[in-house]
Amino acid sequence: MANKTLNPAAKGFVPICAIGASAGGITALRKLFRQLPEDLGLAYVVIVHLSPEHPSALAEILAACTSMDVHQVIDTPELRPNCIYVIPPDRELVIEGDAVNAREFIEPRGKRAPVDVFFRSIATARGDGLALVLSGAGGDGSNGVRAIQEAGGVVFAQEPAEADFPAMPQNAIATGVVSFIAPISRLAERIVEV
Repeated sequence: MANKTLNPAAKGFVPICAIGASAGGITALRKLFRQLPEDLGLAYVVIVHLSPEHPSALAEILAACTSMDVHQVIDTPELRPNCIYVIPPDRELVIEGDAVNAREFIEPRGKRAPVDVFFRSIATARGDGLALVLSGAGGDGSNGVRAIQEAGGVVFAQEPAEADFPAMPQNAIATGVVSFIAPISRLAERIVEV
């Protein structure tokens, strides 16, 4: 972790890998966490679009793919390295120092962009991190990746041809700030290298 972008030790923060996805994202997330080493020292925060009316099994699904601890965010847990934090239903996540806060949505349903909100919060609060945009419909994440890159972070995107729903990675790529575009297997390798 020689890259200061992902190792903000001077600030005392755990480095973050923020992952945004939507439609088709579960498949991509399962592939990613099956391939990632479990000792990179990153805190992974997963933002997906969830139905607000139903409980989420995302934490259990990802826990079956890795031996890292997986937590659905409740309240404001302190980030720990080599752990995965997932968004709960009907909440958005923001970073506050070295903690991730689940709060009620500010925007009304239909105008919510939880990936953008989280990415922008990282850029504002910390100015570090790795943002990763996976399969999904729509453009959520494309505003947030600009903020991450402008703050000094690094942005990766899943190869749209591999994604079940290519719109989210395509929209992120169209911003011109994505540093690396690849299938999941290569993304996992690059995360190791950063």
